[in-house]
Amino acid sequence: MKKGFTLLEMLLTVLLLTVGMTSILHMVSRAIFADTNLENITTARYLGQEKMEEIKGAAAYDDIDSYASARAALTGAFSGFDRAVAVSGDPKQVDVTVYWTTQGQDQSLRLVTLFADYDY
Repeated sequence: MKKGFTLLEMLLTVLLLTVGMTSILHMVSRAIFADTNLENITTARYLGQEKMEEIKGAAAYDDIDSYASARAALTGAFSGFDRAVAVSGDPKQVDVTVYWTTQGQDQSLRLVTLFADYDY
Protein backbone atom coordinates (compact mmCIF):
# COMPACT_ATOMS: atom_id res chain seq x y z
CA MET A 1 0.00 0.00 0.00
CA LYS A 2 1.30 3.46 -0.93
CA LYS A 3 1.43 6.25 1.58
CA GLY A 4 0.32 9.80 0.66
CA PHE A 5 -2.74 11.84 -0.20
CA THR A 6 -5.13 11.25 -3.03
CA LEU A 7 -6.17 14.03 -5.39
CA LEU A 8 -9.66 14.03 -3.86
CA GLU A 9 -8.28 14.52 -0.35
CA MET A 10 -6.15 17.43 -1.55
CA LEU A 11 -9.09 19.09 -3.31
CA LEU A 12 -11.29 18.76 -0.21
CA THR A 13 -8.54 20.23 1.98
CA VAL A 14 -8.05 23.20 -0.34
CA LEU A 15 -11.82 23.75 -0.50
CA LEU A 16 -12.20 23.68 3.29
CA LEU A 17 -9.26 26.05 3.77
CA THR A 18 -10.67 28.44 1.16
CA VAL A 19 -14.12 28.50 2.76
CA GLY A 20 -12.63 28.96 6.22
CA MET A 21 -10.31 31.79 5.17
CA THR A 22 -13.11 33.55 3.27
CA SER A 23 -15.33 33.42 6.36
CA ILE A 24 -12.60 34.77 8.59
CA LEU A 25 -11.75 37.61 6.18
CA HIS A 26 -15.44 38.51 5.91
CA MET A 27 -15.74 38.69 9.71
CA VAL A 28 -12.61 40.85 9.94
CA SER A 29 -13.94 43.31 7.35
CA ARG A 30 -17.28 43.54 9.20
CA ALA A 31 -15.44 44.18 12.47
CA ILE A 32 -13.39 46.97 10.87
CA PHE A 33 -16.57 48.56 9.47
CA ALA A 34 -18.28 48.33 12.88
CA ASP A 35 -15.27 49.96 14.55
CA THR A 36 -15.21 52.81 12.01
CA ASN A 37 -18.96 53.31 12.33
CA LEU A 38 -18.71 53.45 16.14
CA GLU A 39 -15.89 55.99 15.86
CA ASN A 40 -18.03 58.18 13.58
CA ILE A 41 -21.00 58.00 15.96
CA THR A 42 -18.80 58.94 18.91
CA THR A 43 -17.25 61.84 16.99
CA ALA A 44 -20.72 63.06 15.93
CA ARG A 45 -21.92 62.91 19.54
CA TYR A 46 -18.95 65.00 20.70
CA LEU A 47 -19.47 67.54 17.90
CA GLY A 48 -23.14 67.88 18.79
CA GLN A 49 -22.38 68.21 22.49
CA GLU A 50 -19.70 70.79 21.76
CA LYS A 51 -22.28 72.99 19.99
CA MET A 52 -24.81 72.48 22.80
CA GLU A 53 -22.23 73.62 25.35
CA GLU A 54 -21.47 76.67 23.22
CA ILE A 55 -25.18 77.53 23.12
CA LYS A 56 -25.47 76.89 26.87
CA GLY A 57 -22.81 79.56 27.36
CA ALA A 58 -24.91 82.22 25.58
CA ALA A 59 -24.84 85.57 27.37
CA ALA A 60 -28.62 85.97 27.36
CA TYR A 61 -31.68 83.83 26.73
CA ASP A 62 -32.59 85.82 23.60
CA ASP A 63 -29.09 85.22 22.16
CA ILE A 64 -29.87 81.52 21.74
CA ASP A 65 -31.79 82.28 18.52
CA SER A 66 -28.59 83.57 16.90
CA TYR A 67 -27.07 80.07 17.01
CA ALA A 68 -29.56 78.67 14.48
CA SER A 69 -27.77 77.65 11.29
CA ALA A 70 -28.35 75.61 8.16
CA ARG A 71 -26.36 72.47 7.42
CA ALA A 72 -22.73 73.47 6.97
CA ALA A 73 -19.52 71.49 6.55
CA LEU A 74 -17.04 71.46 9.40
CA THR A 75 -13.35 72.08 8.74
CA GLY A 76 -10.05 70.74 9.94
CA ALA A 77 -9.95 67.29 11.49
CA PHE A 78 -13.75 67.00 11.17
CA SER A 79 -14.03 67.78 7.47
CA GLY A 80 -16.15 64.68 6.88
CA PHE A 81 -18.93 65.99 9.12
CA ASP A 82 -21.67 68.61 8.67
CA ARG A 83 -23.68 70.28 11.42
CA ALA A 84 -27.03 72.10 11.56
CA VAL A 85 -28.73 73.91 14.45
CA ALA A 86 -32.46 74.61 14.71
CA VAL A 87 -34.01 76.77 17.46
CA SER A 88 -37.77 76.96 18.02
CA GLY A 89 -40.47 77.72 20.60
CA ASP A 90 -40.49 79.05 24.12
CA PRO A 91 -38.95 77.45 26.11
CA LYS A 92 -36.41 77.23 23.32
CA GLN A 93 -35.98 73.79 21.83
CA VAL A 94 -32.52 73.45 20.32
CA ASP A 95 -31.87 70.64 17.83
CA VAL A 96 -28.26 70.02 16.85
CA THR A 97 -27.90 67.52 14.01
CA VAL A 98 -24.53 66.16 12.89
CA TYR A 99 -24.24 64.45 9.48
CA TRP A 100 -21.60 62.22 7.93
CA THR A 101 -21.39 59.69 5.09
CA THR A 102 -20.67 55.99 5.51
CA GLN A 103 -20.39 53.72 2.47
CA GLY A 104 -22.20 56.27 0.31
CA GLN A 105 -25.15 56.69 2.68
CA ASP A 106 -25.89 59.78 4.77
CA GLN A 107 -25.93 59.14 8.50
CA SER A 108 -27.02 61.58 11.18
CA LEU A 109 -27.16 62.01 14.93
CA ARG A 110 -29.58 64.47 16.53
CA LEU A 111 -29.29 66.01 20.00
CA VAL A 112 -32.26 67.90 21.45
CA THR A 113 -32.51 70.03 24.57
CA LEU A 114 -34.74 72.74 26.04
CA PHE A 115 -33.56 76.09 27.38
CA ALA A 116 -35.91 78.01 29.69
CA ASP A 117 -35.71 81.69 30.66
CA TYR A 118 -35.27 81.40 34.40
CA ASP A 119 -32.51 83.62 35.76
CA TYR A 120 -30.58 83.11 32.54
